[in-house]
Amino acid sequence: MRKPISSLASFFACFALSACIAAPAFAADASGRSGLEGAAEALRNELAPSMLTYDKFQEELGAEGSVSIEHARVQGLQDIMYDGQPETPTVTLKLDNATLRAGEDFDIAFSGDNVNPGTVDVLITGKGAYTGTIETSFTILPGDLSYATVDVIPDQEETGGEICPAPTVKLDGFELTPNVDYTVEYRHNVEVGTATIVIEGTGNCSGATRATFEIVEAPEGGSAASQPSTIPMVAIAPVIVAAAALIAIGAFALRRKKAQR
Repeated sequence: MRKPISSLASFFACFALSACIAAPAFAADASGRSGLEGAAEALRNELAPSMLTYDKFQEELGAEGSVSIEHARVQGLQDIMYDGQPETPTVTLKLDNATLRAGEDFDIAFSGDNVNPGTVDVLITGKGAYTGTIETSFTILPGDLSYATVDVIPDQEETGGEICPAPTVKLDGFELTPNVDYTVEYRHNVEVGTATIVIEGTGNCSGATRATFEIVEAPEGGSAASQPSTIPMVAIAPVIVAAAALIAIGAFALRRKKAQR
């Protein structure tokens, strides 16, 4: 009988000890909250700084998810020769194995004079999934007329004086302006033969090029302007022939009539 009593006493002792431990947690405080609620609030207060730190970490992680373009390789900004047009070269960026495109992955802005020879500043700004900026530039070089083209000049008739046809000079397909981009000098441009035009760069252009044209003899009997005077004779000739034929026929008929008498 002693053994069951001893086990029962142990059970009640453990129950009483558990009640003593749990009682403070469920005891109401002065505000009427249970000890469990107070413990939960204390836990929240304890974890609040950690939660704020985690939120900040998430924000920083999101920022780090955007890739900076600052170390990308810029392609397409080589020096350009002046041609009289605004220069806005197409730019691409190489970042690791990716090729970034203007308007989608970055914006590009040209500042300063991008028409005349000089340095043009370029600002590249990341967009979308890319951040950061790149400041760079390119140079517009003076136009070199040794690369210019001159339209073919038709043959010119001699006049006895200097013949000075105006050349059409183009650089990269753009027509240059005389006395602004170039000057001209004529040589051997009076007598029949090959005349030469020396074209030298000025202003935004440098270098020189040449063109030739042929001076040919004027048609015999004067210029073409005097030729229309022969046209009426050509038109009248058939009439004269017809009139002569009628006269001959009439004379023949008259002689025959006299012979019959």
